[in-house]
Parts: sequence; C-alpha cells; structure tokens
Amino acid sequence: MRVGKFIGRKGRHAAAAPGQGAAVPDTTDTTEPGTADLTPPGPTPPGPTSPEPMTTAVDNGSATDGYSATDSHSATDGDLATDAVLASGTPGTPDGDNATGTALPPIAPPRTLATDAPQVGDHLQPLPLPQLAPTTTSLPGLRADGGLLGDRWLGAASLAGQSHLNGGSTAQDAYQFTLSDDGSLLIAAVCDGMGSRPLTSQIGAVLLASLLCEEARTVTAGKLAADPRAVLGGILDAACARVTRVRTAGLPGLTDRDLSCTAALALLPATGTGWAARVGDCAVLRLAGEAWETVFARDGGPVNMVSAALPHPTPAEVAEYAPLAEESPGDCLILASDGLAEDAFGSPAVRAWLAERWSRPCDAAAMADSLRYRRRGSHDDRTALVVWSRQLRNG
Repeated sequence: MRVGKFIGRKGRHAAAAPGQGAAVPDTTDTTEPGTADLTPPGPTPPGPTSPEPMTTAVDNGSATDGYSATDSHSATDGDLATDAVLASGTPGTPDGDNATGTALPPIAPPRTLATDAPQVGDHLQPLPLPQLAPTTTSLPGLRADGGLLGDRWLGAASLAGQSHLNGGSTAQDAYQFTLSDDGSLLIAAVCDGMGSRPLTSQIGAVLLASLLCEEARTVTAGKLAADPRAVLGGILDAACARVTRVRTAGLPGLTDRDLSCTAALALLPATGTGWAARVGDCAVLRLAGEAWETVFARDGGPVNMVSAALPHPTPAEVAEYAPLAEESPGDCLILASDGLAEDAFGSPAVRAWLAERWSRPCDAAAMADSLRYRRRGSHDDRTALVVWSRQLRNG
C-alpha cells in the first residue's frame, strides 16, 4: 500500500509494556465541513514540507508522510495536477495529430455517491481522474465487509490511496479474518505491502494475511492464555515459512523481499485477555466512545517508519507483542494500516469522524464510506478492520 516504506532506513517503534497503551493526544486542525463531494474520494499525496509530528499536528495543508525521497512515487498530490488530461478532464492532443483543431470531447467525471465525510485542511482542490493499474496482480481499489463473525460484529474496509489512483499503480493493503477451529478465538490480520516493491508486494500482503489466519485456526483460547508470546511467535514463523515455500514453488523469479509487507495480527477469545502482534508499522488501536488509545506505543514521529518486514528468517524475534484487555461495552478494537493510522494520530477531525462512524457496528457500505474523508497530505492506502464488543453486535 505504501509510498516510501523502506526497510533499514527508518527507526522501529518501541513496544508498549504489557497493559500499557499510549493515549492518542488531542491536537488541533483546520477543517472544512464535509458536504457532498462529487469528486472521487480518497487521500491526497504529500506536499514538499517536513513530516507532521503527532504532538503538534495542524491540518493546514502542510502534512506529509515523512517518507524517504529515494523511495517515493512521482505522482502529483491530487491538489496540483500537472497533466492536462488529469487537471481538466480533457485529453490532450499531440502536435500535428489534430490539424483541424477540433477538440476531443471531455472525459466526464465519474458518478459517485454523496458523503458527509469531512474535508480536512485548507485549499483542497478537485481530485484528478483516477487511473487503474494495468498489472494483472493489482488489488481492488475498494474492498469492504461487515457482519457477525462468531458472536462479534466485524467490519473492514480498504481504500486505494490517491498516490496509486494518480499514478495508475495498485493498492497494496490486505486484510483477512476467521475463527479458530474450535470457535474460541476470533482471528484478524492486516498486512501492508512495501512501496519499494510496487509490482509485487501486494501479492505478499494478500498471501501473508491469509496464511496468518490459517495458521492461527488451530490455536485455542486455552493455548493462547497459557503462553501468548509463544503462540503468536509460532504463527508468525509458520506463516512466513509457508510464504517462502509458495514463492519458491510458484513464483521462482521472485525473492522474499519482493513479497515484503508489514503486518498486525490479533487473537480475541470469547472472554478474557486477547493478544496482538505486529511487525512494522501497522497499528492496533482501541476506541472507547471518543477516546483513542494505541496498543503499541509510538515515539510521536511519522507512523510509516519500518525496520523489519515479513517474510523474515526469524519473525518471532522482530515482532512486538501486547495484551488486549477484555473490552467494555461500546469499545472497538481496530487493526489499521499506516495510511489510516497516520490520519488518526495526526488529525482530531479524522478521529472525531471515525469515532462517530464507528460508534455502532457498520455494514460493508458504511465501512467503505467511513474512509472517504479527504485530508491534505493523506495519500496512502487506508485499511481498517474493526471488531466491536459483543454488547454492540446488534447495535
């Protein structure tokens, strides 16, 4: 999913101590109230300014994602389209190809649905026309789910980032969910492909998300409670080993690095303490009313800073682990890619919007709409997998 995620050039976040989450601070921003936006929804790529610290974030149009210039896309930011076709909606004509001077018909803007999603940041301009990726390994620009899984309501959505829509490249996020074979655990995973491998990392993200859930199916709530770190580490080890075997057998021209992605995995028992593990910059968050909390602590810098990715020779050793206390009525557990997490960390307006939208269980359409806000500087794929407390499953 990502532009500029680069292993070895970015610092790794410290893991939260067991039971200690970091509260997301309240910062201020400039918000344009959300009215019906008839332009294609989605994030916009960054401007040339420096990264926006979480503790002093002001959505004034200067936010960036802090990625390395050596690992970036060349797409425009959606607010300053330079291509004649994208900026005006009218195809340009090469010199000498239209001697009569007859203008070609304009490209009509796509039909879309009105939304109350906010527009955050000053001077947001109409978005350029989206471009689809020509590669046969591209992922859908929009995926959404919503429904009961066991005795909990789960909603999920993934939206292609504006950087991909501008440049005609594929989204790179994936999510997956399942129940353990005995039904005692809800299993959820979010994976995010590396921007440094734009043609292949989405394959790794999809494959790893599925294999993490498959490997976790044999775990029981009792095994998780007895030794959670060993259980999670074993799942990571087994899933990575299978990715490598699949690659060797079916994709011999690729390396593990070509399939590299970050990941977050959560195991939630029917009662008691669940556990989460992550490698890289995917986030695990809690939402209680309007109060947000991070399960894995962060240092306040840009979210998309990565020092490890999967597959890895020793994934259990590079992973972070954290307990998930049993939820209270009204709580949500959120697994998110860094594109969504960066917006939530940096913008009170985005946090308020998501808190309101996720105050009750969402079906697939509502989950998709919840990601349709526009925030200047937000250009990455957005993925959120939300698990509501059992008390809200019929909300």
